[in-house]
Amino acid sequence: MRRALALFALLACTSSRQARAQQALAQTVTLPSGVTVARACDNLVSEGVLISSIDARTLPAQDTDYFVSLAQVISRRVGLRAGDPPRFATYGVLLLHDGTMAQRFPVVRSGQRDLDTSIDGALAISHADVDRAPMPSDMPDSLRVLVTFGEHEDGTPFVATHTRCAAVPFPDNPTRGVSPWKLAHPRSITVRGIVSAAGRVDTATATVDDPGDERYVEAAMAMVAQMRFVPAEFDGHTVPEPIEIVVPFGVRESAEEPAGP
Repeated sequence: MRRALALFALLACTSSRQARAQQALAQTVTLPSGVTVARACDNLVSEGVLISSIDARTLPAQDTDYFVSLAQVISRRVGLRAGDPPRFATYGVLLLHDGTMAQRFPVVRSGQRDLDTSIDGALAISHADVDRAPMPSDMPDSLRVLVTFGEHEDGTPFVATHTRCAAVPFPDNPTRGVSPWKLAHPRSITVRGIVSAAGRVDTATATVDDPGDERYVEAAMAMVAQMRFVPAEFDGHTVPEPIEIVVPFGVRESAEEPAGP
């Protein structure tokens, strides 16, 4: 049986405790208009992710590249700092050709609730998930894999350093909902969605808290659809990121109106 291993450690960790801590990194991005915007990035030292096939079938050469990419996605979705010493966990997964992770089960849990909960969520990649990435065409229809956290194949601790940057809105994005009836009925609408790797919010999958009046929902979604963002990055790759946008309607204007006699 051929084991296809993918070790994901894009930057070597230093032995310094300070270097292993999460650190803020200032970064500027120049927009197509020439305007420069600032954003904060950070270094995250986390338990390394190793993906190994336990399938008896021979895999094509590009399986390693696919596993590296998949390990990067899982590491980003877990998003927690490594323990000291690194925590260890192993999960079995049936990986389908469309990138869905089915029949997930823990082989060894870390025993740390925060990590185990984050791993459970990270491995829950469904057909509708924005992080789902199909296998290369010549890989099998399904594949049994082990996903290991915090340990190399030889049992030694495994940690990896990642650089992550949050999405940043363009400075000329609209900031207030515009509608002829808003002054008489001021309120705010909260939109929850995903900023895609292209820097736009997917309004087709976005949701609204307490929708109430459909007019506000439609106006809020129309405004969000106009917004542009510098997309989030993880280790230099643009990635989707959840976002919450509060759209005010008439709140400021009504608050600034002078009181009556």
